[in-house]
Order: sequence, then C-alpha cells, then structure tokens
Amino acid sequence: MSASKDRLRWNEVPESTRAAIEALVGGRVAAAENRSGGFSPGLASRLTLDDGRRVFVKAMDGDAWPLECAAYRTEALVVRSLPASVPAPAFIGSFDDGRWVVLALEAIDGVPPDEPWDQETLARAVSAAVELTEAVTPSPVALPREHPRLGGWTELAADATGLARLAEVSTWPTDNLSDLVVLELDGLAAAQGPSLVHFDLYPHNMLLTADRIVFVDWPHARLGAPIVDLIMLLSSAAADGIDPEPFLQTYAAAADPFAVDAILAAHAGFLLAGGLLPIPPGLEAIAAAKCRLGRGAVAWLERRRRHR
Repeated sequence: MSASKDRLRWNEVPESTRAAIEALVGGRVAAAENRSGGFSPGLASRLTLDDGRRVFVKAMDGDAWPLECAAYRTEALVVRSLPASVPAPAFIGSFDDGRWVVLALEAIDGVPPDEPWDQETLARAVSAAVELTEAVTPSPVALPREHPRLGGWTELAADATGLARLAEVSTWPTDNLSDLVVLELDGLAAAQGPSLVHFDLYPHNMLLTADRIVFVDWPHARLGAPIVDLIMLLSSAAADGIDPEPFLQTYAAAADPFAVDAILAAHAGFLLAGGLLPIPPGLEAIAAAKCRLGRGAVAWLERRRRHR
C-alpha cells in the first residue's frame, strides 16, 4: 500500500512556505489535488492556479524527514539538467530555505500503470525504458558514479534479525548467502557505465499518457551500465509473477548473462536489505514495497542460477 494515503496536504504546509511556492510558480493556488502514486511522506500535489495553469509540486520538511529532504535536493540538481529530449516532466523551479525543499514541475496528464502489470502495458513500458536508455547513452548530464541503490547482502549477513526475516522470505538466499555477497560485488563492477540511469524505474515512477510514457522522480539518477534500468523494471514484472526472460531476450539478447546475474544480485540485495533491516517510523510502506520487489528479484535470480 502506498504511503501517499498519509501524505501532507496543501493546507497543512506552513503559510509562509505556501506563499513561497506560489511565488515560485507565479500564481495563487485555487485548488490542490494530492497525487496517489509513490511513497514519499512529503507533499506531492497537482496545483491548479488562479489563471488556470496546472503545476506539480513536491515539498519535504527537512526537520521531519532529513534523509528524504536530501533526496529532494539531489533531484532538483538532476531534473534541472535533463535535456528536453528525456521523457520527464519539465523543470519549473525549486527552492530550499534550509528546512523546506520544494520542486515545481510540469503537470503531466497521465496515470501510473495498473498493478499488477499486464503484458501489453509491460511491453510498452519496457520499450520506452530501452528507448530512454538509448537516448541518454552517453549521459547528457554530469552525475556521480557510485551506486547506493545496489548491494545489501553484506549488511544482511551481519544482522541476525535481518537474516531471520530473510529466511521467512525465501530459503534460497539464506542457503546461498556467501555466494550472493561475492556476486553482488561483481554486480557493483558490472553496473559501472556511461549511461544516465534512473535507478528507480518501477511502475510508481511512470506516467502513461495517450502517446508516451513519462518517467518521474529522479533523485537516485547516476551514471551506470545501460542495462541497469531494464533489470530493475523487469524485477517488478517478476514480483507480479511475469517471466522477465522473454523481454530480456528481446531487448538485451547480447547482454553478458553473468553481468545480468551479478547486477540482479546486487539489486535484490539492496531491496531485501531495505525491506528487512530496521527503518525509521513512517516509512513502513517503502520497506514493504522493497520487500515485495526483492522477492521478485531473488526469485528471478534463483531461476537464472539454477539454469546455469
């Protein structure tokens, strides 16, 4: 279940911050509609201005959510640099007063894909993701090369409570933990590359319109191997019980199978560590989503490794 049900509402934002947002977007807010996708605990609202324009605004209170506020700061740096050719909402502006971080973006008339995936929509999303990767290889934006959203088996191996919870998810990773620790190190190396990688390419970060798919929420973007986003997207298909292999063979038949396994292992480790290790109160929905995706990723990896 999305944490967005408990998100901040427009009228709950401090008056001074609301006034700063209105100055940023150049109009008074006549109506505010909270968006239903995603998991962020901050404001995520489509605002209708008194002149009829619509904008999307996300805002985070750094006193309440310091780590999430840092992610918003990173996203502001990324989205203002994305070229217009990237299918992402256009950047309008941002501000940071030391407590509140606010991003204003183009309002997209689209909806997230239905979950679970259906084959037709998944095929459309995979095709769009591959086109995105081709368009941003090499990356048109200067980005860091580290990959904080890969890797986690080492942390799980060192945490007795996390290991006990992992055994409840699947016995295969607990029986193969030492191999997974090594394999994810290979995955961190294999994930290096020249492409702009979204690194969070799941259904809740996509909007379907009549003629395109728009990719939203870019705080985790990094430089990386062009196949990383495809592996992440297909792991969400695996979590929904869809076999990712036909899509992988269609769009990445030339990919090194070992590199795919290694990146997938690092990806699964990140998800399950995030889902099973302790988290701050208020982020339980994020942990549950990571755990579900992690189950799919590790089940896909298990099938691939058994067929070696």
